[in-house]
Amino acid sequence: MFLNDHETATDLLYYEAIAKTVVKLIRQTPDVPITIGVHGDWGAGKSSVLKMTESAFAGDDRVLCLWFNGWTFEGFEDAKTIVIETIVDELRRARPNSTKVAEAAKKVLKRVDWLKIARKAGGFAFTAATGIPTFDQMKDLYGLATSVLAKPQDHISIEDLKGLAEKAGEFVKEAPEESDHLPEHIHAFREEFKELLEAADIEQLVVIVDDLDRCLPTTAIATLEAIRLFLFVERTAFVIGADELMIEYAVREHFPDLPRSSGPLSYARNYLEKLIQVPFRIPALGVAETRVYVTLLLAENALGRTDGRFTKLLAAAREDMRRPWKSRGLDRKTLEAAMGGTVPAEVGQALTLAAHVTK
Repeated sequence: MFLNDHETATDLLYYEAIAKTVVKLIRQTPDVPITIGVHGDWGAGKSSVLKMTESAFAGDDRVLCLWFNGWTFEGFEDAKTIVIETIVDELRRARPNSTKVAEAAKKVLKRVDWLKIARKAGGFAFTAATGIPTFDQMKDLYGLATSVLAKPQDHISIEDLKGLAEKAGEFVKEAPEESDHLPEHIHAFREEFKELLEAADIEQLVVIVDDLDRCLPTTAIATLEAIRLFLFVERTAFVIGADELMIEYAVREHFPDLPRSSGPLSYARNYLEKLIQVPFRIPALGVAETRVYVTLLLAENALGRTDGRFTKLLAAAREDMRRPWKSRGLDRKTLEAAMGGTVPAEVGQALTLAAHVTK
């Protein structure tokens, strides 16, 4: 028997209650940007909660729900631009025939290209507060690239610098007036992103971010900062699945000079709470919940999730988990009542094994 570690398609732990609360919160705050954290240890069921949240928005044309796996892009040069480009591309796919969306996306991606050019140049001031080079820095880049083209060094690729000079020159010519001032540049980016949402004709954009706690500290922090700095506008909601302790570790690694604490909370925790407004914490399983889970997992494996007997057993288990303070876990009497008096041998064996595992 092999039991995989993928998010489950069957809610064996009644985590649907958490997902429903997350969805309700999102739907009740359409005009206010919100970041929601689904926290828990590795293997606690965060991805399953996120999948249930995604399913709740399926079929709603007024809400666009996107899935972003931070771990997939681990090792890319700049996580900030990857997050933004992925979301913009998904918006374009959702509205493939819209000229308005195509034009609005082009404006947003033009701003993203500024980040890419400066990243290639190296040595520019990328800070957690902005992430964008100044217009003067771009002028310096253009001058440097074009001058080196005249007398290239042996270790520099002419083709690389030529493309860099042409691209930078294009931005210098077309640079918006606010480019000299970083706050204005960020504000303009956010306004253009809002125009893109307006063009897409949706009431809400819901972005689900999974596996962030599996990323290296730099990637994890860059992803969260991209959300808060550039994408956190009206009609957006971000649901982030991550182990809080791993994200706090990423904060400490990314900002090693921070003091250890500020009052009752650490700076790492304060920083995390600025990035994630509403946390939902999946509690560790107690003995009764573990017994229920193991029994259901083995019963599903033996009978199949579509079997009527398993469906009745799952309903009985969910009813039991509604009152965890009274729960003793599934027992023989509950199984007999759920299955009409006859308990299949495989299910009886599952109950026995679950009892031994949780002793």
